[in-house]
Amino acid sequence: MNGQENIFASVGGALGAGATQSPAPSAPPPTGLEDDAPPPYCTLPNSPREVGVSQWLAPGAAGVAGYIPRGVRLGYMDFVPRLVKKKLLKEDEYETFSVLIQRANNWLEEHDGLQLVSCETITWTSVTKKEIFSDSTHFTKTNRSYDATYIFRGLRLWYFMDVVPSPEHQKGNMPVIQCQTFTARPSERFDQLVIRVNEQLHSNRLPGQILSVETIRITCLTDNSRAVNPELCCWKEKAEKKQIVFALRMYSTLAPVESCETIGFQDFVPVKNQRNKDNKGYELFSELMERGARWIVRQQGVRFTNMQTLPVKIKKKGPFEERCVFTEHQGEEPTNYLSILRVFFVVQDAGGAASANFSAARLTYRTFVPAQVNTATASTPLEFEDTRTLMDRINQWLQITGACLFSMETVPSRLTTGGLQLLGPEATFQPHGSGRGLIEKWLYNIRIYLDGDYVEPPGAVSLVMPSMARLT
Repeated sequence: MNGQENIFASVGGALGAGATQSPAPSAPPPTGLEDDAPPPYCTLPNSPREVGVSQWLAPGAAGVAGYIPRGVRLGYMDFVPRLVKKKLLKEDEYETFSVLIQRANNWLEEHDGLQLVSCETITWTSVTKKEIFSDSTHFTKTNRSYDATYIFRGLRLWYFMDVVPSPEHQKGNMPVIQCQTFTARPSERFDQLVIRVNEQLHSNRLPGQILSVETIRITCLTDNSRAVNPELCCWKEKAEKKQIVFALRMYSTLAPVESCETIGFQDFVPVKNQRNKDNKGYELFSELMERGARWIVRQQGVRFTNMQTLPVKIKKKGPFEERCVFTEHQGEEPTNYLSILRVFFVVQDAGGAASANFSAARLTYRTFVPAQVNTATASTPLEFEDTRTLMDRINQWLQITGACLFSMETVPSRLTTGGLQLLGPEATFQPHGSGRGLIEKWLYNIRIYLDGDYVEPPGAVSLVMPSMARLT
């Protein structure tokens, strides 16, 4: 398969045992991107129409997507699962993810001066079953065989807000969020999962417009990978061998007109260039992003929704585990992970309204790292600035530089293991399960993707990445 065929893989037919594959689409015109294209871990719809490229933008939102004028701030709101029922002999019952979506819609209804731009699934961890404070940027996991890590899964909304509310704002125009989660079947690859999702979307059209798409990780709590529950928002995991299932989660906004969109994605996988020993010879995220940016700015006929940094299992044979159901190992031969860049987009099907014209001229990124605010001692744990303070820095930087937002995400990075300790969120190699009996410390960074040129004054650089803590 040549590079061009890799890029324009079909998403129109069902693949798998007993299924027939639809005829291959006619070859698209050369794009000049063959050298930049990653291996065939991607999918583009058949014969994309020439309708122009558009950024993510909430339906009905006015103005240029991504541009933040003075007086407007980027904000977030987290929805953490609440305890519903405490049980003595069984696991406590917490709110489901559907309940979090309903809470988010209630909150949006009460705050209708906001412009919703994206939704994101957030996972918080703790070695003690205490309350989770979502503004914290520092979380822990355990590798001790006799202990467990408590996992809490929540929802994060990203929105624009006026610093001074506008008197001209009309109430009652806030979007209603919808969420659908599609769990992978055994032996199914992610591109096959996307094909299946698109078939369902074409059979039962979405009453609205796709806002964002993501890959979520679900832990099998039984031996049956088909019995996973994507609605679950609280569970515990032990440091032992377990099955992991990837699922596709799609956020959309309710609208009176049915959607005619097809989901696509493009993966950019770190290759071994033997340059950085702290990253086990793999490309850093900045190098990965260079390839991704070259590809994105040359695409036409798609509407980009969001970008996701995703840890995938490293295989001894092949770049990474393509199957969405796999085993995570501990002990002598632990599972290691590689952070890939996954770009999600949608293509308007025939008969749908064309997207707004947009051409990405130059794509860059900045990763904002929570600053260390104290010195750890035997009696004082390490502390970092919270998410609200981190967001203040981001908004200051955006206003100073005048940069145009393309997408945003929350990126966890480990503080106490190998290259991650030295490279922070730039590291793409992630060892797992090493150091049995230890507590892993994780830091939650915020990565923003930017379109176009901007001026970054010397004083703005310190807002991006303060001195990182080197823990011992």
